[in-house]
Amino acid sequence: MKRSFTVFLAFMLISGSFFLSSCKEKTATTGSLAITALIKDGGPAANVQLFLAASREDLDNKNYMKSGYTNGAGSIIFRELPSAYYWYRVDGWDDYGAAEVFNGTDMSVILWLNTPSPSSPLK
Repeated sequence: MKRSFTVFLAFMLISGSFFLSSCKEKTATTGSLAITALIKDGGPAANVQLFLAASREDLDNKNYMKSGYTNGAGSIIFRELPSAYYWYRVDGWDDYGAAEVFNGTDMSVILWLNTPSPSSPLK
């Protein structure tokens, strides 16, 4: 009887340790970046394409890692980004910006658009 109780107790302790180890807080491995593009008069740059690159060189060479269109308020959110610096620009404008994303953090930046490119329809 003592042996079966000892085996049962050992089984319960091992099972409990697996259960408690699954309760550990998970470490965040990504962050998000919300970008709001505003035109110099303060209005939003709505429904324009915004590009995201891993470096300034990639941005200049149009080697983008992500892109998307801004909403009516001129905002877009890029989610699940690894911790790093990111460079961004809006299609039709010569202005650009950069921000650092940290794991587990929601970053937010404003990109003021002052310099339309020569072919921009948003002048």
